Amino acid sequence: MSSAKHWPYSLALITGASSGLGRALAIEIAKRGTPLILTGRNKKELELTARMLSVKTTLLPLDLNDPQERQKLIALIHNQAPDLILNNAGLGHYGDALTTTTAEQLEIIEVNITALVEITLEASRTLIKQKKQGTVLNVASAAAFFPYPTLATYAASKAFVLQFSRALDVELFPHGVRVLTSCTGQTATSFRARAGSNTPQKKDAWTMRVQDVVCLILKQIENLTPVRIIDGRYRFWVALAHLVPKSILMSFLKRSIRKRHNRKEIV
Repeated sequence: MSSAKHWPYSLALITGASSGLGRALAIEIAKRGTPLILTGRNKKELELTARMLSVKTTLLPLDLNDPQERQKLIALIHNQAPDLILNNAGLGHYGDALTTTTAEQLEIIEVNITALVEITLEASRTLIKQKKQGTVLNVASAAAFFPYPTLATYAASKAFVLQFSRALDVELFPHGVRVLTSCTGQTATSFRARAGSNTPQKKDAWTMRVQDVVCLILKQIENLTPVRIIDGRYRFWVALAHLVPKSILMSFLKRSIRKRHNRKEIV
């Protein structure tokens, strides 16, 4: 996976790099010789990621939910102007929206939308000011295409990411900056356990290996594909959803999430 058809990047920033997809992306991008800036909440896990890499790596442990902490990252972006930005960090909760606190639901919006928008805009602004070309890849989700009971705020946040990124890609294209959107599906990372309040998650035919997702994301970056739904099966269901009555579709989606968490009461 280390060969690249088109890989002009001199410095990459990855959020959510302390585990899962972010860590795997860091490992593969390092194989291409690209220095890295890595952020994540867990300092020890972030340091473990860095020990797996053979390139110069800057670590910035922080919580993207905290606007003041985010300013450390924004300052670093202004100073170092990474030309590849992967907004990978994200939060979600399985279950009806009222079974978690309003603060927890707002945290999803803060990380998945507000932080992503701030990083995307400031990184793009910095590249244009310095007359550099670059790419931002925002990780959305196949859930972005659906109203999703029991995953309402998360899916809506990813719908925002999809539409925001699509529009910004058109705006920034004349300046040499691309904004790509990768719509991933169910992936074998710790996200599922966290979203299910540490309920054990069973693997099924829909769960993709992290390395397969990484491979497809890197191909998307190489080809500068504006939007990619990862995995043909998800592309099929997104297309099919337009033909299915909304009530049937949402009932199906709700049942799919109910299997992943223990039933909770309204808080």
